[in-house]
Amino acid sequence: MGNSTFRGFAHIQNPYKKRKEMFEYIDVNGKKMPVKFGFNALRIFSKATGVSINDMEKIGNNMTFDIALNLIHAGMQDGARVTKEKFDFEIEDLADALDQDITIIERCMAIFAEHMGQNKQKEVAKGKVKK
Repeated sequence: MGNSTFRGFAHIQNPYKKRKEMFEYIDVNGKKMPVKFGFNALRIFSKATGVSINDMEKIGNNMTFDIALNLIHAGMQDGARVTKEKFDFEIEDLADALDQDITIIERCMAIFAEHMGQNKQKEVAKGKVKK
């Protein structure tokens, strides 16, 4: 028997194997800041805003400035956590940065959509997303 018994399982990934963290850097007024939108960022966002899991799908509809700022800030905070960088960027600092460069919102929302889309694509591939 030997190793030949397990050859048919070579395509299965080890669920306990640590996967590479998914984050991206964006330029915020000349400073590179890591941004990550995973479950921890969503937890931070939910805690700050009171938005529930059930309401997460709807946050794009009629998004307020406060919701947008909190979402972006949560992504930046979690990006700093996974990269082990110091995070001393308050939400008011983010608002001030937006005064200088409004495209930060667009870039962060594109990252958010990409990160959430990749999670959904993985679920679809595993057959876990209801249509």
